[in-house]
Amino acid sequence: MRLLFCLSLMFLFTGCTAGVLPPWLTPPDQQIFVQGMEEFDSAGGEPEAFAVLQQNYPDSLWTARAQTIQKLSEIIQKQQKAISRQAANQTASSQQNQKLQQQIESLENDLETLAAERTKLRQLLIELEQRDR
Repeated sequence: MRLLFCLSLMFLFTGCTAGVLPPWLTPPDQQIFVQGMEEFDSAGGEPEAFAVLQQNYPDSLWTARAQTIQKLSEIIQKQQKAISRQAANQTASSQQNQKLQQQIESLENDLETLAAERTKLRQLLIELEQRDR
């Protein structure tokens, strides 16, 4: 009798430490949720299992979790699109900045040329005034 009791306790404790319930003990809504998560990981889109879960078990805790995951997935997709738009805008801005920088350099060169020519013209005016005297 003691041996049977000890074996029963040992079986009970080892069963508690396993962590994963056998499929026949796992609720069907949880099984569908797990299947949906596997689909979500492999496909990356909205799993059909989540739709089945919402249809068959609308009040389940697992349905609420699936809806939360779907909402988060939608938010992530929106943010990725926004990031892509920002990256495109940044690229366009960077190209525009390069063009403007080139224009500034060109204008600075023109300004230096004009300043040199103005200095030459002043010198010519001074020489002309000195000739006329």
